[in-house]
Order: sequence, then structure tokens, then C-alpha cells
Amino acid sequence: MRTTLGINDALLRELHRRAATTGRPFRAVIEEALTLGLAQGAKPKRSRAFRVRPHALGLKPGFRGISLNRLYDQIEAEATARKP
Repeated sequence: MRTTLGINDALLRELHRRAATTGRPFRAVIEEALTLGLAQGAKPKRSRAFRVRPHALGLKPGFRGISLNRLYDQIEAEATARKP
């Protein structure tokens, strides 16, 4: 496929230089540069591992180790029991 691109002069000189030094066609050098550039951009950046820092919630000893649903039910039941 043919297309027209606007390439800055410094980059164009470098591409021509690489084509001349390797003895490869200019088109092949352009295709290789694009392929390498696209492959580089496709690699996911390595990020640091996410670390969860626990915080004391001040829960009563009886609430520790239960599911959040059961905890919510218990808190709701206590709140309902306190209402007159």
C-alpha cells in the first residue's frame, strides 16, 4: 500500500543513512523501524506491585474473621436493637 508521510529532516537523514550502510532498500528500513516501534509500544510497562497496608478498624473481637455481609448484618441488628 502506498501512502504519504511527513517525516522530519533529521529522521529522514537517519533512515537514508541506515539504508545506505546496511545496503537494504529504503522501504525495508522504514518498515523495520515501524515494526520495531509498534512492537515496543505494545509491551506493557512494568509497574510496581500494589501493596495493601492493613489498618486497624477497631472491631470487636467477635467480629474479626467474618464476612463483610455477616458483619453488616450484625451491625445493622445492633443498631436496630438500640432504637426505642
